[in-house]
Amino acid sequence: MRTSRPTDLSVDSTGEFPLAPAEYIFYLLFQAARQRDLYFTRTAGASGLTLQHWRTLAVIRRIENCSMKDLALYAAIDRTTLTRVVDHLVAQGLVERWSRARDRRQVQVTLSAAGEAAFDGAVARLLRNNRAVLSGVDEASARVAARVLQQVIRNMMDDPLAAERLLAYGRPSRPS
Repeated sequence: MRTSRPTDLSVDSTGEFPLAPAEYIFYLLFQAARQRDLYFTRTAGASGLTLQHWRTLAVIRRIENCSMKDLALYAAIDRTTLTRVVDHLVAQGLVERWSRARDRRQVQVTLSAAGEAAFDGAVARLLRNNRAVLSGVDEASARVAARVLQQVIRNMMDDPLAAERLLAYGRPSRPS
């Protein structure tokens, strides 16, 4: 015997969306990230790079003197998986790992010449893919969406400085 469900409090009162906007946006964020990951996998071609490999290369390329801590922060990959990914990229000759003489615990990573070449080949494909999945979205709308997501991230993080660091993605702070 079926029992009736309690009233759904997340219904969009206007009927435009299947959920109230505050809930629906997080559903869409999850689905957009998942579908983009699948799209990347389908269109990666002969590069042989997985999405985790690509993210790791992209962060290392972006962050000068990239530490494993920075890599974990920006790549959003758990540290155990990230260590395996870096081990694989080092074995493939795409990444070089080194430690500073004064602190051997502080591991740094950088792209090798082969890693730079792999990145350059993959980034062109990724930029084409990004343009394709954003077709029909003008730059002004993309900027509004980016600003909304920046604020959402700020709202979720306890440390405002950490939030700004994450949002800056390695870009030096701009003077006020």
